[in-house]
Amino acid sequence: MKRLFCFDIDGTLRTTTDHTVPESTIKALRQLRQNGHLLLVSTGRSVHSLMGTRIFDIFPFDGYVCNNGQVVLDQDLHVLHKEVLPSSVVKKTIAIAQKHHIPLALKTDPRIITETPNEYVIQSCQYFHNPIPSVGNYQGQEVGAMIAYGPMGYDYHEFKDIEELDIMPGELTYADITIKGISKATGIAYFMKLWHIDEYIAFGDSLNDVEMFKHAAFSICMGQGNSQLKAMSSYVTDVIDHDGIYKACVKCGYIK
Repeated sequence: MKRLFCFDIDGTLRTTTDHTVPESTIKALRQLRQNGHLLLVSTGRSVHSLMGTRIFDIFPFDGYVCNNGQVVLDQDLHVLHKEVLPSSVVKKTIAIAQKHHIPLALKTDPRIITETPNEYVIQSCQYFHNPIPSVGNYQGQEVGAMIAYGPMGYDYHEFKDIEELDIMPGELTYADITIKGISKATGIAYFMKLWHIDEYIAFGDSLNDVEMFKHAAFSICMGQGNSQLKAMSSYVTDVIDHDGIYKACVKCGYIK
């Protein structure tokens, strides 16, 4: 039976320490492919940020969901579908960020940040092994998504009051900001319709995987993952550094 497997990148496929994909994970991906299954990357990263990971050089996936569902790419990295934030919503978000002196990264080309990067920006960019964006002004550029950088535990309540947005606090000093109702799950649904598949299996570790887990036939949280995600997952595997993906695939009978 052909299945669809969907993988987050950071903390799931790739470690957040040395930013590599464990050999056991690559072994699992190869065996899943040999068994005839389809494999997707489903990430909060933008297309440009995805390119920076070079994850496609490590393993040739069948497609990519970026910006938490707002951009869908085929196996050759061609854009199949894209959603962008309305200018009015971007402006409202910037106004709140400026009011509270919260740096706001706009996923434009090139990416910019609205204020001088502070400790929260530096900490998050180091965690994802991403370059720190240059400070710039919003002048109506196309914005795929945004990232707000606040202290650990910050609730981003004023951002959540913008009805057109979904706010997903991360595992560190940031929150993903995307179009309401669009998620990793909707990006995956695009491929399910394209490939005539009725269900999928999800691997993730953080809150931007919640919607992906809600709609999965079976969901697997990494051992070091968010406690809320663990509570709603079908199975909690070992941590990424201890062969978490490989062990889950063997335990669940997807590979031998």
